[in-house]
Amino acid sequence: MLISWVKKYWCVLFIVLVLVFVSGFVNADYVPGHVQITYYEGPRTCIKCHESEAMEMLDSAHYQWSGDTPHVTNISGKAGKGDVGFNTYCGSVITSRRLACWSCHAGYGKTPTNEMTLGQVNNIDCLVCHSESYKRKAVPPHMEADLNRDRYVDMTDFSLMSMEWQNTGCDVFTGCSYADLAGDSRIDIVDLGLFAADWLGCTDVSAGCDYEWTESVTYTDYLGVTRSWVLPIEKENGDFEYGPDEDTMSVGIVEAAQGVHMPTRSTCLSCHAYAAGSDCGKRGDLGTGSISPPYNVDVHMSPAGEDFACQRCHETVGHKMLGRGLDLRPSERSEKMTCLSGGCHTSRPHETNQLNYHTSRVACQTCHIPKFAKLNSTEMARDWGNPYWAQGMFGGQGGYKPEEIRESNVMPTYKWYDGSSKVYALGQVPAQNAAGQYEFGVPNGDVSSTGARIYPMKEHLSESAMHLATGEIIPHSTSEYFFTGDFGRAVEKGMELMGMEGDWELVSVHTYQTINHGVEPDDNALACGQCHSSLSGGPVRMDLEGLGYVLKDSRSTVCYQCHGSQEAKPFKTIHDIHVKDKKYDCSWCHGFSRPERNLLVSQTSLEP
Repeated sequence: MLISWVKKYWCVLFIVLVLVFVSGFVNADYVPGHVQITYYEGPRTCIKCHESEAMEMLDSAHYQWSGDTPHVTNISGKAGKGDVGFNTYCGSVITSRRLACWSCHAGYGKTPTNEMTLGQVNNIDCLVCHSESYKRKAVPPHMEADLNRDRYVDMTDFSLMSMEWQNTGCDVFTGCSYADLAGDSRIDIVDLGLFAADWLGCTDVSAGCDYEWTESVTYTDYLGVTRSWVLPIEKENGDFEYGPDEDTMSVGIVEAAQGVHMPTRSTCLSCHAYAAGSDCGKRGDLGTGSISPPYNVDVHMSPAGEDFACQRCHETVGHKMLGRGLDLRPSERSEKMTCLSGGCHTSRPHETNQLNYHTSRVACQTCHIPKFAKLNSTEMARDWGNPYWAQGMFGGQGGYKPEEIRESNVMPTYKWYDGSSKVYALGQVPAQNAAGQYEFGVPNGDVSSTGARIYPMKEHLSESAMHLATGEIIPHSTSEYFFTGDFGRAVEKGMELMGMEGDWELVSVHTYQTINHGVEPDDNALACGQCHSSLSGGPVRMDLEGLGYVLKDSRSTVCYQCHGSQEAKPFKTIHDIHVKDKKYDCSWCHGFSRPERNLLVSQTSLEP
């Protein structure tokens, strides 16, 4: 009986066995089907099969370092690090060597443009996000005619070009491929001429295309010490080329390409943990400790908790990420990211109405991230006037960094935030706050704003140079500072490159940054008395009056709008009588309303 059944259904049984076998080797993070890769030719190895994904990535903020700014109210159009971006931590890409800024850029060395060209598409470095093993370094650029990327031009390359020339339906992504040296969507005599020129310049098979690609630069620093660095030659537009750094990789480059996977916390944090040049330096809630944090530090990312990959919350559509910090300019998605976005939480997540009343005006992060910089210290201020020598810079050749004033286990600042912000862009005149600091990142919203919530924030202070004639901030050259440790020279170099003239002065600059990572277990959430002085669980950390929770007039005037003098009672008692019992809206006593609570709105004046 069994034998006859097996004979009859052997095909089905075979398929089931194959699926069971394969499932033992495939998990949710592994992307199968790459074992056919036997030679790595740079990003085009991936893009040959993933053209549509490359097209999506081409227009992403991760590649362009710029994008649309729908949630930044003082910028219209596109903006980002790659063009008008400038912050309280670093200088500007446009006045610095690209190599000094692009160690984390998702490109392969070419300056990104919005042009849909083969050169731009093949500049997208897929392995930066899709391989934990991958490491890279600056390498000699390949000649365009070196079609098989073996470092010299010979008959093999000519055969490849000839085969492509014979293809029909040639376009920039399929038929022509990389043999279209002129980049004009066809292969013709023009491409052959370019090929011949490269061949003449690269004929030594034993040596490969061994041409000059580095230069020695010499600077005298602020102490009068003269040093030299050997660096890749950058073209006039900043282009250079990356390549695999197999000496620092745990596997060979072919094996890394074969074993690609979906982005992990490790791949994301290989860049984001080191923003501003040090571990946990910029964000305060993201460092290398976030790769595998303890449960009591981050319930979402801890392997002992939810063990979320970053994209579980930062949902991705077409390589466009959901979410942004208030100090960032581009938003890849028009939606605003909240704790409700991923479908994990509802707008009423608590067991009591008293707590659920808070969710429309208090962000989840405010109560559930009581402190930041828990595993790594974070930079709270930067002093460009106090340089120190960092030997690890420029591949171990060393360079100067500014002093970082760092702190650990920092209590956040609390501000209203409606999901939009004002972020400084080059060419603008920054606003000045009450402390005399010039603001680079400010949340929009207040106690009366629709959709605004109280959020936890990091504050960062630094100094920048203000152009006295225009009031604009000068984009100092970070690379000039790295070589000299002299901030004045960095400013002058930035002015030279921007065509600016005249006097300048140092001014204090300030930014707010939202704290979103590091949600702790429920038992660690803020107690009521940490916000409300009349309740237990202090000490108080939140200035509710400064956030707008004040009476709209004197106590006697507010009280007399309804009744005469009454016996003094504790705040909670008075609040419960008016809100819980009589159902009065906040506007009876305060200068704001809470319509979502469906309370009785005040119809009386303040006249006693």
